[in-house]
Amino acid sequence: MTTRKNAQTTVFLPITQNKTKKVILAALFAALAYVSIQSLHVAIFAPIGAPFFHVGNAVVALAALYLGFGYGTFSGAIGLAIFDTVNGYAIEMPIVFLGNVLVALTIQIVYKALHRFSPDKLWLVTVAVSSGVLVKLLTDFLNGLIRALVAGASLEPAAAAAFTSLLATAINGIGTIILVTLLYLPLKTILTRFVK
Repeated sequence: MTTRKNAQTTVFLPITQNKTKKVILAALFAALAYVSIQSLHVAIFAPIGAPFFHVGNAVVALAALYLGFGYGTFSGAIGLAIFDTVNGYAIEMPIVFLGNVLVALTIQIVYKALHRFSPDKLWLVTVAVSSGVLVKLLTDFLNGLIRALVAGASLEPAAAAAFTSLLATAINGIGTIILVTLLYLPLKTILTRFVK
């Protein structure tokens, strides 16, 4: 992210303002999200669904941080949606896609809000991504609760099963926070050097 200072305010900007380069980067992040989840995922037991550990969420977070609103919101989420569609999870894809969009928006909003006070500090990235992980936990809980209720469970057992299934989301969330914190500055350096 870069900033542009004028007399009144500091404006939060994505890594590039060039629309063609943004489209290319968005396609790259979508492809990276798909490839990362397709090539590296490990199943995790849960009472609802078939979750697995993967690094696709880190790509969603990085896309959100580097590309900003619009392209950054949807690029990583599209990559994960493509994975869901081609791997037999098409029925869950709209809910998961919406959850990933909400995660990306949360990361951007929190980063933008904190960026005004302390630009280009790594702790901002960690806090923003952590807020996205909290939103992911909430959306996955609601998704699991609705699925259990639709399957015929009563409210309390459905809520308990949905809560138990959050272990997979928490593992993915911790991995996402660590990966994004480690990768953010090196990738930003590379992108700002080659994408202007």
